Amino acid sequence: MCARWCQILGASKVIGIDMVPERLAVARDVLKIETINFKDEDVFKAIRERLELPSGVDVAIECAGFDYVQSWAHKIEMKLGLETDSSEIFQEIFRCVSKGGNVSIIGVYTGYANHFPVGAMMEKNITVRGGQCPAQKYWKYCLEKLRTGELTTQWLVTDRGSLADGPKLFEKMNNKEDGCIKVFMRPEHTIAASLAK
Repeated sequence: MCARWCQILGASKVIGIDMVPERLAVARDVLKIETINFKDEDVFKAIRERLELPSGVDVAIECAGFDYVQSWAHKIEMKLGLETDSSEIFQEIFRCVSKGGNVSIIGVYTGYANHFPVGAMMEKNITVRGGQCPAQKYWKYCLEKLRTGELTTQWLVTDRGSLADGPKLFEKMNNKEDGCIKVFMRPEHTIAASLAK
């Protein structure tokens, strides 16, 4: 969804970086954006060489949050309660962003992270902003994009069910099982009413 909004807002090139095959396929085949599987390719090298951006990207949007934990050091520190979140993704992002670039943090974080690469951020003059979306501010704008069809969600929703199915569907989505990307749930009475029509 973040990639789609970048397209709507006029980004000249959008790159999706992930490791989940289903999400990469949607990004590549539906959104028609460049993709990098960080399990198969060095992201820094792919951006500079394969995608021909020798200076790096102008803007990076961090959407993974504390789920992006790769090294044993961070896994151990999190297990011992020495940190709640990992800063690893910022090390990668700051390498990939051009000097004077911008980083937006919209992933889920809960507390504190060790080894934050403040030196790289300062030396490259990177602007970093983050926070929760002020949904009320953008609500009407988003609804208008849905009404006009410029923004659709059919490509994103892979599983549907009732609110009673919530725990089962959330577990499926969280564990990335059977190609589940996002779920759409409706209250039971609205499902029954639409079936009765």
